[in-house]
Amino acid sequence: MNYLVAKTKGVRGEFYKVISDTEIFPLPEDLANRVAYDPAYKLEEDEWFTITNFSEQEFFIDFLKRRFFSTDYNQISVSEYNKIEYLCAVQSNLYFFQKISDSLLIKKKFISLSATPVFIQNEPIVIVNKTPDAIFDKNSDVLYFKKLSTISSIFRGIDSLYKEATQSETEQFLQNDFIQLEEGYDASKVKTANRKRIALAMDTLATYSSQDRKSIFTYIKEYCEDLQYDEYKSNFKLKSEEDLKKLLYGIEQRYYTTMLGGEKRLANSVLVLN
Repeated sequence: MNYLVAKTKGVRGEFYKVISDTEIFPLPEDLANRVAYDPAYKLEEDEWFTITNFSEQEFFIDFLKRRFFSTDYNQISVSEYNKIEYLCAVQSNLYFFQKISDSLLIKKKFISLSATPVFIQNEPIVIVNKTPDAIFDKNSDVLYFKKLSTISSIFRGIDSLYKEATQSETEQFLQNDFIQLEEGYDASKVKTANRKRIALAMDTLATYSSQDRKSIFTYIKEYCEDLQYDEYKSNFKLKSEEDLKKLLYGIEQRYYTTMLGGEKRLANSVLVLN
């Protein structure tokens, strides 16, 4: 049997039954197109990120740990509607999650178009998306999702998989001897996108030997000719977010040259091939 439950907001938020005997989400046809989560990879439209052995992760929620019995949950009341944080459709051993933002929980006048149309005024309605934000397959212990940021409020702590460099870490990175800050550019001006790239770059640099660093800097100079490099001091001059982004892409070896035509390109995302 199929059930739809709702989790309400807050530390004391609870799970409530909403409806039963209804399939809310059909199983996506492209679920086989799976990629192990990697923050450096950008999904294609028909792909899904996965986390295997999901039940062993620290951010695995208690709701999924126990066997689902509908009798364990009270029916949601009207007063709880505006407190819904996310929905979970329990369909056999598949759990479909959808985060509920303010834009998806609305009150409007509308006509229910059916065999017997009904005019409804100001009753709250929840918009159900065509595709869920996440799917947990309890049999295989795999979580499928599209965007980590969307499900971070459902699985608390999962955003640790794609961390953002802290202010201290950002300052530490920019103090590397291969970086020279210019024209007032400093850690306070580094925005979220580059902070995430810094977190990745710091991990990558930790694997490089001294010779590797020399090689990677030569590689960056080859592809980023407009990124100023002081040969005497052996450092890159960073004046803006764009300069920093180019350097970070270089550290991650995102630049490449096509075999045919010799065209220089930037890889939008990276997937390691086994």
